[in-house]
Amino acid sequence: MKLLIFDIETLKEMFLIGIYEPSTDMYFEFEISAERDELHSFISFTETHSDCFWVGYNNLRFDSQVVEWILRNAEEWYSYGSLELAAMIAQKAADVIHDANYEVLPEYSEHNLTLKQIDLFKIHHYDNKNRRVSLKRLEFEMDLENIEEMPVHHLKENMTFEERQLTRDYCKNDIMATYEFYKITIGDTTHPLYRGNNQIELRMDIQEEFNIPCLNYSDSKIGDEMIKKYYCEEKRIDYKDLPKKGYFRKSIAVKNCIASYVKFQTPLLKSFLERMKGASLGMQDDFKEEIHFYNNVYSFMKGGLHTENSPKIFEADDEHLIIDWDVSLTIWRN
Repeated sequence: MKLLIFDIETLKEMFLIGIYEPSTDMYFEFEISAERDELHSFISFTETHSDCFWVGYNNLRFDSQVVEWILRNAEEWYSYGSLELAAMIAQKAADVIHDANYEVLPEYSEHNLTLKQIDLFKIHHYDNKNRRVSLKRLEFEMDLENIEEMPVHHLKENMTFEERQLTRDYCKNDIMATYEFYKITIGDTTHPLYRGNNQIELRMDIQEEFNIPCLNYSDSKIGDEMIKKYYCEEKRIDYKDLPKKGYFRKSIAVKNCIASYVKFQTPLLKSFLERMKGASLGMQDDFKEEIHFYNNVYSFMKGGLHTENSPKIFEADDEHLIIDWDVSLTIWRN
C-alpha cells in the first residue's frame, strides 16, 4: 500500500499542504501565499500519486473536503492572484468547519473523492462526541517531544516570511505526529496493547471477504454493518429496505436486550438477572441498577457497565504496567 501522510493549513493569506511519503522519507510542501503560487504543482502531484492512500486526522470531514473543492474548481481560477486564492480557500475551509459544527453532511462523500483517504480519527472512533480527541491531545498521549499550537492566527494579514515559516514548521510537526499515530494503528509499536494489531490490514481483509467498504469505519460500525449484512441475507431483503432510523419508542423492555444464552449459576446473579428481565427503560429516565458481588459494586446504567471503586493510587514499575482495557471488535482469521 502506497501512503502519503498529509495535513493542510488554511490562513487568510496562506494555503499550505504538507505531505510526507514514508516509503522514500521525502517531505513535500505546496503553498499559495503572497510569494508563492504552487497550485498547479500540487494538482500535478496529485495526478502522479493517484494510486496512493492519503492518511490524515479528521481528513474525511475537513482536509479532503477542501482539497476536493480545489481539485474540482482550480481550472476556473486562472485570473486570480495568489492572495485572492488563499483567501478563497480559507473561506471554503471556514464554511466546511461551520457545516461540521452543525452536523451538515459533507459536500463530497468518501466514495466520490478524487484521492483515496485513510482517516485515523474515524478508525479509532474519535468522531464520537463522547470519545473526541484532538491531535494535540493525541500528541500528548503518545508522549511526543514536540507539541505545538498554531503559531499564527488564521486571519493574520501582512504575513512575514518568519510567520509563514512558523506555519510550515507547525504543519510538518502535525504530519509527523499523524504518522506516529498511523504506526500505532498498524501495530508498528512497542506498546503491548497495540503491538502487532494492524487495524488497516484487518479492515482491508473484512472489505475483501464481506464486501463492506469499511476502511474508515470504527470497530463498532464494522460490527453494526456486519449484523445488517447477515440480517439482510437471512430475511432475503435488500440493504436499502432496512428500517430507517428515526423510530422512537417510549420505553424498552430490558429482557429484549438480553440474549437467551445468558445464564448464571450463582444465586445472587440469577436473582439479579431475573430482576433485570422484569425492568423497563424509559427513554428519558435515569436508569441505574447495581449489584454487590465479591466486594465490588457493579452499576448498570445507560452508558454501560461500570464499577464503583474507592480512590486508589496505582503506579507502574519495572515489573508492572498499567493497562486500561475496553471492549473492541475482534475478527478471527485463519
